[in-house]
Amino acid sequence: MEVVVETRDGPPSNLSSTSETDPNDHMAITSAESPQAVPEVTLRQRRKRGEDRHGREMPDGARQDSFLGGEFVFLELPDNEVEETKMTQNYMFGFKKWKSHLTVRPLQERSDVVKKLYQEPKEIKLVSESTITVGNVLYVILIGWILALVYSLVSLLMFLTVIGKDHGIFCFKLARYFLWPFGYFVQEQTTYQLEDNERHVVDNNVDYHKNGEELDENTPLSLTRPRADYVKINTAKYWKRPSTYVWLLLGMPLLLIIHCIVIFLTWFTVVLIPVSKVNIITIRKVLLMPPEKLHINKSSTVQHDHGPSEVIMCAYEAVNLYYYKYTVDGMNVILVNLLVFVVITLLLGFLDKFKDAVDTNVKFVMGLLAIIPLAYYIGMGIASISAQSTHAVGAVLNATFGSIVEIVLYISALLKYKKGEGPCYEDLVQSALTGTLLATMLLVPGICMIVGGIKHSEQRFNMKSAAVSASLLFISVAGAFTPTIFSKTYGSWICQQCAINGTNLPSESLTCLQCHNNLVDKNGDFYSNKVLPLIYICASLSLFAYVVGLVYTLKTHAHVLEEHLHAIQHAQHKSIAHWGRIKSAIILLLSVVAMSLCAEVVVQNMEPILTESGVSEMFIGVTILAVVPDIPEIMNGVQFAMKNNISLSIDIGSSVAVQVCLVQIPVLVLTNALIPGGGLHFHMVFNDLHLWSVIISVIIMNYVFNDGKADYFQGTTLCVVYIIMLSMYFFSPDMNHDKGCIDDVV
Repeated sequence: MEVVVETRDGPPSNLSSTSETDPNDHMAITSAESPQAVPEVTLRQRRKRGEDRHGREMPDGARQDSFLGGEFVFLELPDNEVEETKMTQNYMFGFKKWKSHLTVRPLQERSDVVKKLYQEPKEIKLVSESTITVGNVLYVILIGWILALVYSLVSLLMFLTVIGKDHGIFCFKLARYFLWPFGYFVQEQTTYQLEDNERHVVDNNVDYHKNGEELDENTPLSLTRPRADYVKINTAKYWKRPSTYVWLLLGMPLLLIIHCIVIFLTWFTVVLIPVSKVNIITIRKVLLMPPEKLHINKSSTVQHDHGPSEVIMCAYEAVNLYYYKYTVDGMNVILVNLLVFVVITLLLGFLDKFKDAVDTNVKFVMGLLAIIPLAYYIGMGIASISAQSTHAVGAVLNATFGSIVEIVLYISALLKYKKGEGPCYEDLVQSALTGTLLATMLLVPGICMIVGGIKHSEQRFNMKSAAVSASLLFISVAGAFTPTIFSKTYGSWICQQCAINGTNLPSESLTCLQCHNNLVDKNGDFYSNKVLPLIYICASLSLFAYVVGLVYTLKTHAHVLEEHLHAIQHAQHKSIAHWGRIKSAIILLLSVVAMSLCAEVVVQNMEPILTESGVSEMFIGVTILAVVPDIPEIMNGVQFAMKNNISLSIDIGSSVAVQVCLVQIPVLVLTNALIPGGGLHFHMVFNDLHLWSVIISVIIMNYVFNDGKADYFQGTTLCVVYIIMLSMYFFSPDMNHDKGCIDDVV
C-alpha cells in the first residue's frame, strides 16, 4: 500500500501514484501494487468506522494519522483551531506537552456519563428501584442526620417565636427531606389553583392573576374564576412580613453555616459533589423562598395537586465515582480543590512566620501540596497563551516560564546560605535535579507504559522520533556532567576517619571510612582556574544549544514538522477558549507569584525535615523535591498513554530531562555568576552517585526504546530500575549541609 498525502499548502508527497481525493479529506489510500482498480477509502471514513489505514480495528480514542519511518504516530482529531495549534506544539522542541483541553467542549458531544456530571439536580425520574445504596447510607451516617437535627432545632426555635410558625413547618419538612433526600424532589409552587366559587377564600398573602392580569382586591367573589384557572403567587409581600425578618435573623444564619460546612467537605471529597450541589441550591433558592411555596414529593408518585410548579432540586445518589472527570473553568476539580492548600500555606507561612503555633512539618507539607495546583495553573496558562499566539511567542513563553516552578524552588533554597551563615543546600538542589532526570527518564515513561499497556495491550511509537530525542538527551547529559567528570579526573581526594593497618608505616595502607573528591587542590587554584571556566563554558553552550533547537524547529526546518503532522484535520468549528490570552496571562503571573511565596515557605520549614526525619537528605531531594513539581508532566503523560499516544508520553519525559540539562542547570549557574559574590553557591559538579545514576538511566531508557514498542512489562522494568536507584539514595549517608558551600574555601 502507498500512502498518498495531500495538504492544503502544497502538492501531494511520496507520490508513486495519483488519485483524486475527497475535498473534505486530506489523506487517501490507494493501491500502487494491485493492477486492478481499488475503490478509494479515505482515512476519515475509516476513522469513523474505528479502523486504521489498513482496515484493521483501532483501539478506542486512537487514530493512526501519520506514517513516519514505518511506524505510526497516534493523534486525535482537533476540535478547533486552538486545539490544532496545541496539538502541533506538542510535537515541537521546547514546548510543554499538554493534554487537557484548552477550549470548551460541547456537552452534547460528551459521553452520557460526563453529561450527567454537569446536569443540575432537577430532573425527576420515576423511581422503580430501591434508592438504598452504600453511598446513600453513608450519607445518612455522616451528613444526613446532622442536617436533619439542625433543621429540627431551628424548626423548634421558629415555633417558639410564634410569629415564625410557618417557617417552623418549613424547616420540619426540610429536616425530613435532608435525612433521606433520595427519590424525593423539592418544588416551588409558582401558581395557586382556585377552588369552587363557594369555597374560595381570599388570602391576604396571595395576589390573583389570570392570563397574567392582576385582580383587584375589591373584585366580587362572584367574579372569581372557575376551578381550572390558576393565579400566580406574588412574593413581593413576603419581604414585608415581620416573620420573614425573624427567619433571616434567627433561623437562617445557623442553617447557612451548616450548609457551607457541608458544601466544603463534600466538594473537597469530589465523589460527594452531588450532595454539595443540593446544598448549594438550598442556600441560593430554598432558604429564600416563602414557606408556603415549598412542596416535597416522592418521585414515584409525581403529583400536580398544587398546580403548575418549578422543580428546584432532586437527588437520587450521594456518591458518584466519575466526578474525578469534572472540571471548573477548564481545570480538573481535584486541582481546584488543592488551591485551598495555597491559601493555608500563605496564611501559616507568613502570619505564623516567627511563631510556633503550627508545627514546621505541617507547614512544609502544606507548601508541597500547594505547589501541585500552582504547577498545573502555570502549565495551563503557558499552553493557553501559546495555542492562541504564534509559535514564536509560545517558544519564548515556554523558555521563560516552562521551568519556573523548579527554578523558583531551587533558588529559594540556595539563597538560604548567605555569607557563611545558614545551611548550604547546594547538594540538596543537585539531588533534586538528579531526581528530576531519573523521574523523567524512568518513572514517567514507566508509569505511562504500564497504564497504556494495561488498556491497549501493546503500543507503538515512532523510533526515528525517539532516536532523535535520545540523541538530544545524550548531548544534554554530556554537557551537564562534563565539569563533574573533569573535576573527578584531575581533582584531589579527601579522606576521613583513616587508620593505619600493620606496624610498618611505609609499606602498609590506610583504611578510611569516608572519601570524597575535593575541588580545591593543595595550591588552592584548581577550581578557580580550571573547573569554574569549564562550568561557564558548558552552561553557556547548553543554553546556546537550546536556542539553536528553537530556531531549528520554528524557523529553518518548520516544514519538516508540518510534513510529519500533515494528517491533522484542519478544524472548522469555532473555538471558545476556557482562558483568553489576557486571562491566561493574569493567572500565569498570579500563579508564579504564589508559587514563589509557597516555595519560600517550603524552604523556611525544610530544615527540621532534613535533620529530624531520619531519612537521607539526598533521598528527600531525589524524591519529594524532584517529583512534586513534575506531577503535571506525569499526569499529562498518563493521559496521553490512555489515549494510545505513547509517543507523546515518552517525549514528555525526554523533553523535561532536556530542559533540566539545557535550561535549569545553566540558569542556576549563570545566576550564580551574576550575583555578586556567587550568591547562589551552585556549581555543575555532582557527586559520583548522581553521575552514575544518570548515566545508567540514560542507557537503560535507550535500550528499552530501541524496538518502537511499549507494553506494561517494559514499563514495569523502568519503574523497578527507578526504585532500585532510589534505594541507593535511601541508604546513602546524610549530607552535612552545615559545612558551608564551596565558595567559602575557594
